[in-house]
Amino acid sequence: MNIDPLGVILAVSAGLLFLAFYFLLLNRWLRARQLAPLPQINFDQLDGPAFEKFVAEVLTRRGYRVQHTGKAGDLGVDLIAAKGASRFAVQVKRQAQPVSRHAVSDAVAGKAYYRCNAAMVVTNNIFSQGAHELARSNGCQLVDRKLLLEWLEKLS
Repeated sequence: MNIDPLGVILAVSAGLLFLAFYFLLLNRWLRARQLAPLPQINFDQLDGPAFEKFVAEVLTRRGYRVQHTGKAGDLGVDLIAAKGASRFAVQVKRQAQPVSRHAVSDAVAGKAYYRCNAAMVVTNNIFSQGAHELARSNGCQLVDRKLLLEWLEKLS
């Protein structure tokens, strides 16, 4: 059986050209997705599920791989956000009043269930003193309105 060296060279070259073109398009698509500005949203007007999607998008643009846990039986964890070696159990709270320690408790409790090594609570409001104390003692990251707005400013 004779193998034509020119045919092999052409086939390999065509394959490499295809892969280069594929990765070029993939890279452009990923950069366009990251650089597209977030629409101006008044997140206080969003309902709970819409705010959860908004937070997921913000985390994605900050470089996290985000997965929704589902609605029923989520054990107080709405999102899983992974970046590098960190895997966060994220509780999202859109509330008109300060977020209590119960949200921190839910995120910390769900951390083990979802095999995460960190917990985070994100809100459109502020956190109660009890929430700050419980988060500090459990290493839970709190993202309040001020920090969320800082994140949005950096993304725009």
